[in-house]
Amino acid sequence: MEVRARAPGKIILSREHAVVHGSTAVAAAIDLYTHVSFRLLPPSALSWPSSRLKETFSFEAIGPPLSPTPRPCSPEHSKLIASLVEEQNIPEAKIWLCSGIHAFLYLYTSIHGFKPGKVVISSELPLGSGLGSSAAFCVSLSGALLALSDAFSIDRQTNGWLELELSELELVNKWAFKGEKIIHGKPSGIDNTVSTFGGILFTEF
Repeated sequence: MEVRARAPGKIILSREHAVVHGSTAVAAAIDLYTHVSFRLLPPSALSWPSSRLKETFSFEAIGPPLSPTPRPCSPEHSKLIASLVEEQNIPEAKIWLCSGIHAFLYLYTSIHGFKPGKVVISSELPLGSGLGSSAAFCVSLSGALLALSDAFSIDRQTNGWLELELSELELVNKWAFKGEKIIHGKPSGIDNTVSTFGGILFTEF
């Protein structure tokens, strides 16, 4: 079975730099997306091909698969993931991808557990442009992983894009924010919220 998810980028319409300093902001989703497809695999490995980086991770390297049941990563588990990322010897020119890989492995093992799968990621959003590419990455990844979990009550036989319930969107947003914190440290949360719910958002911090 394969599931696909997508999430839009965003643009800050006012007070862009004030957001992280406790002010207000108006943000809107834009018609540029990050796409994620996810399907289960028989081997005990996780494959992540993308246009920017191709990696295959062994679950034995991440940690012992004590249970396939999804569970939140402990601080110790998160450190193991960070060590695994360092061991990949990512080229200096792509060192900025480390935090993204860390977030990917954190979300994957937290939501989906130690079960094999293949994730393909593509994006129309340029990196480092202020358009919320990392948030769209975390939102689309979380949505795809949650869609194949027991957290969503969706008809998996239906073709085409499905509208999620509000409670399901809130769950996607929660996990995406966890990924954003790995990538950015102390994000405002506005990027992942706009990417999850779409539309225009007025936020006061």
